[in-house]
Amino acid sequence: MVIADLDEVTFDLEVDGEQVRKQLSRRVWERSGWATIVCAYEERGAGGEWKSKVALLRFRREHEVWKRLAAITLSGAEALEMVDTVAQWRELIEKHA
Repeated sequence: MVIADLDEVTFDLEVDGEQVRKQLSRRVWERSGWATIVCAYEERGAGGEWKSKVALLRFRREHEVWKRLAAITLSGAEALEMVDTVAQWRELIEKHA
């Protein structure tokens, strides 16, 4: 995936006029030609139920465009587990921030 502007990265998706994925929130960190985007979104399952997910995307600036180098998708439960783990590390991180 190559894009001109990080604002183009969105997780809304329609298939045959029906919304199957909707972005809830997103955050961008950009530094020295690198960017990380985190998106919280919901995706419609085969039975029509909505499931919460989180996507982490890593981009690198090459010439005048952004090139996606890596992506990972976490289920809602996995994302919450990650948040809890990082929260447990808070004191360790603050000592060296």
